[in-house]
Amino acid sequence: MSRARKVLDWLDERAGIYALWDQAANEPVPGGARLRYVFGSVLVYLFMQQVVLGIVLASYYSPSATDAWASVAHLQDQVTAGWFLRGLHGHGASAMVVVLVLHLVQVVWAGAYRKPRELNWWTGLAMGGLVFAFALTGYLLPWDQKGYWATQVATGILGSVPGGEPLRILLQGGHEYGNLTITRFFALHVFVLPGLLLLLLVAHIGLFRRHGVTPPAHLSESELARADRFIPHQIFYDVLAMAVTAGILVAWTIRSHGAELFAPAQPASNFPARPEWYFLFLFQLLKYFEGPLVLVGTVVIPGAATAFLVALPFLDRAQSRRPKERMPVLAGMGALLAGVVALGVAAKVEDAGDEAFQKALAEARAEAERARALAAGGVLPEGGEAVFRNDPQYEARRIYAERCAGCHGRFMEGGDDAPALVDFGSRAWLARLVRNPRAPEFFGKTEHDTMDPYSPEDLPDDQLAAVVEYIVSTMGDEIAPPADPALAAKGKKLWEDELECNSCHEIEAGAEGDGPNLYGHGTVAWIAGLIANPKDPRYFGEEAQMPAFGEKLDEAEIQALARLVAAQRASGAKAGASAGQHD
Repeated sequence: MSRARKVLDWLDERAGIYALWDQAANEPVPGGARLRYVFGSVLVYLFMQQVVLGIVLASYYSPSATDAWASVAHLQDQVTAGWFLRGLHGHGASAMVVVLVLHLVQVVWAGAYRKPRELNWWTGLAMGGLVFAFALTGYLLPWDQKGYWATQVATGILGSVPGGEPLRILLQGGHEYGNLTITRFFALHVFVLPGLLLLLLVAHIGLFRRHGVTPPAHLSESELARADRFIPHQIFYDVLAMAVTAGILVAWTIRSHGAELFAPAQPASNFPARPEWYFLFLFQLLKYFEGPLVLVGTVVIPGAATAFLVALPFLDRAQSRRPKERMPVLAGMGALLAGVVALGVAAKVEDAGDEAFQKALAEARAEAERARALAAGGVLPEGGEAVFRNDPQYEARRIYAERCAGCHGRFMEGGDDAPALVDFGSRAWLARLVRNPRAPEFFGKTEHDTMDPYSPEDLPDDQLAAVVEYIVSTMGDEIAPPADPALAAKGKKLWEDELECNSCHEIEAGAEGDGPNLYGHGTVAWIAGLIANPKDPRYFGEEAQMPAFGEKLDEAEIQALARLVAAQRASGAKAGASAGQHD
């Protein structure tokens, strides 16, 4: 007798493992093994995968408002394959929701909620509710902008329900989100919900083993009499479905490079809050009910839908499980699912067409990139937003937010009455300015009297490039690549002899003209002088609309602002998009 056999015999004598195996392997599947039975097994597989991944992630996670985001950012960007593990866990939550709905549809279509399987149905519904609770509690744990604000939306809905406000306060540990919120959500996500789900899963599987699978209603007595064994017939389909699910999850995770991580939660920000996709239908539903009617969206309709699902075994009075005899019930379920899908799609379509939302989302993603790049250098003990203090230009960004963002835009994108500063002073920027100084990114939204645009007919592209090169030749080593002397000389000749640009603009240090002196245009010194006093004759004179900051800021602050604006040229539009402020 082999050593392995002896070990198995020893275990069987004490635990009866042979009988357990025989019971599982020989479980009959009336009507034969089928793909339609795989969804429950896939859900069990996904749950176990989430548990294993959750344990790995928890070993890197610090559940506190100061450390949560930094610990997730470290895992995401610095731990080997950390992005993959977190992404697999995040996408696994979405996969559970998808498979849960498919399982629900399969059970309803088969009539597997009917007598004597009512308890199977109700425990399944309870587990479905726990899946959504898992998603809600886990979403907040990174303590990033998206999770923070999306969960605010969800708990806000809870608080609007009669009697829901005390529960909301209990759940979040007070009237405001803080350290207790994250520790309570972590405790629920890691300890309470898994325990409840495991208990329900044991009960559900036990009930399933008692009543067996629900075969298709159209099978004849002879077809039902043909019963396959669970092993190897049905388990083949189950394992195949699990493998396909795993493959899709892995491909999805690799393609998206893990789960998204936004900047640290900022309670004072204007993040475009949206719940995760599986809660979008409820978010959209609430848009249609305001004021006194809000209860219709938070209580009446969701409550009616829940009551319908719970009461389904009693509502179905058909003589058999055949779908054509259960059309009222199937139509009700179809209408419910169609409503959920339609509301979710409507929310996505509205957001896709909302320019303000899309702009805010793009800004938030740019801010997230910057925060994660800064986190690579470590996060200060204050945690969270303190990561932005790693930026050498932090103080300049703070000043910009206080003094400049109101006109030039939070991300230097331009405002209603001030030019954009993105890519300020680059060759491309100067070329666009000459072509059309009245464009919205320049002076189109201001009251400035501007020079006439130069069309390609007036100034061919090769001549424009030469003129631009002449301007940037005065920037010294602050422009990259350095100016081309030959091209700059050609531009100077065009400037002085043919275009006569010097009749308005001087390009000589200290000289004054009708327009701004362009010597060193875009350099830190030129920008600093403009910030200090735009009414100086070297700039816009009495036509200047921007206030002078020479008496409002000290020299160091003005220089810091000038370096910040000049830096936009070095990194282009991407730098401009991420030039937000964080106090």
